[in-house]
Amino acid sequence: MYKKRLMDSLLQEYLEDFPAVLIEGAKAVGKTSTCQEFSKTEYHLDMREQLSIVQADASILFRQELPVLIDEWQRFPEIWDIVRREVDADLPLGSVLLTGSSPSLHQGLHSGSGRIERLKMRPFSIEERELAEPVITIKTLLTGVALTVSGKTALTLFDYIDEIYKSGFPGIRVRSERAIKRSLASYIDNIIERDFQENNIIVRKPKALMAWLKTYAAATATTTNFKTILEAALVNENISPSTKTATSYRDLLQNIGIIEELQPWIKMGKIFSNIAKAPKHFLLDPALSVTLLNITRETLLAGQPPKVIGTLNKSFLGQIFESFVYQSLAVYAEVNEAELSHFRTSDGTREIDFIIEKDDVIVLIEVKSKSAITTHDVRHLNWFEEKVKGEFKVQKIIVTTGSQAYTRQDGVHVVPVALLGAI
Repeated sequence: MYKKRLMDSLLQEYLEDFPAVLIEGAKAVGKTSTCQEFSKTEYHLDMREQLSIVQADASILFRQELPVLIDEWQRFPEIWDIVRREVDADLPLGSVLLTGSSPSLHQGLHSGSGRIERLKMRPFSIEERELAEPVITIKTLLTGVALTVSGKTALTLFDYIDEIYKSGFPGIRVRSERAIKRSLASYIDNIIERDFQENNIIVRKPKALMAWLKTYAAATATTTNFKTILEAALVNENISPSTKTATSYRDLLQNIGIIEELQPWIKMGKIFSNIAKAPKHFLLDPALSVTLLNITRETLLAGQPPKVIGTLNKSFLGQIFESFVYQSLAVYAEVNEAELSHFRTSDGTREIDFIIEKDDVIVLIEVKSKSAITTHDVRHLNWFEEKVKGEFKVQKIIVTTGSQAYTRQDGVHVVPVALLGAI
């Protein structure tokens, strides 16, 4: 049975407003299953017979009951421009759903801007895993209205660690623990062996790509610079791609949704004159990070960092938990049509893990992989609010692994991660 996704309502709105919608995202996140809930006709271009039909006469797509789902559209790249021209010729609203990779991967294709709208699908968020009923949502916070939160959950850090290892991939997380581990390893192998080949990039040294991926995983939830990641890969695995090659790897992995570079919040330049402009690194799912680094639950909980040099791993448990929270916040921001970013001063003395912004409201979010929160933990949130409160309505949250949701006297909402929702 189909399990409803948070983006379903937004997708419905897009189909009511636009003729064609592209659902982007990595493999196995559930793009096809979601689109099947909305389509009346389906063409799966990874099936040879259906691909041959469309190649022979693409107009057949628009003579069927609409909406039509064109799954894995990139198997016949010309279809992108065909749909775009149909839109220009007054294709009715809600006619076409496409799934597959970004058109930027295919040379010579128009971006589709203004004609084909895009939504990005990710693995299950925490709310979609139905661990608990949220007591506060990003949508409510983005109203800017002052509020008090309260609520309880029986979930602990150990439960969240279990969720990290299950992954958010709908078809993988329902398997046995042993099968999940094997499936995640196979997912990584397929990235190297198939995804690059499908996008016409030859990987001459697969071990170098794997070394880079492992080091990138170790740098999750940090702003470690690109050069340091390359150097760490070389030292640990005695092999590393060149800077040019690694850049091509990074670009493709971003385009197919495997890695995400969260950009910094750089507004208010006169107030924040020393803002760091480095992106923060994340993999699609923290389960891929622990799989790449071969980290067990016991090792993670013991605070033992992966075997990667330098200062990449001051607290890997904290990094992985932050990555787990990011995976959900990225979804929550998108379904609320808000912007997600992070903040850090160039000297590293002030930092906000995440900022969600919409109109004149910003939600400041700190992530702590512990249950008890002190005044020391909220100092950056309160400092930032003082700086921008003349320009923005500010909401402040600390996401924790604790059991109790409450609002402090300084207005900071302390919320167990399972009690924070989207809409």
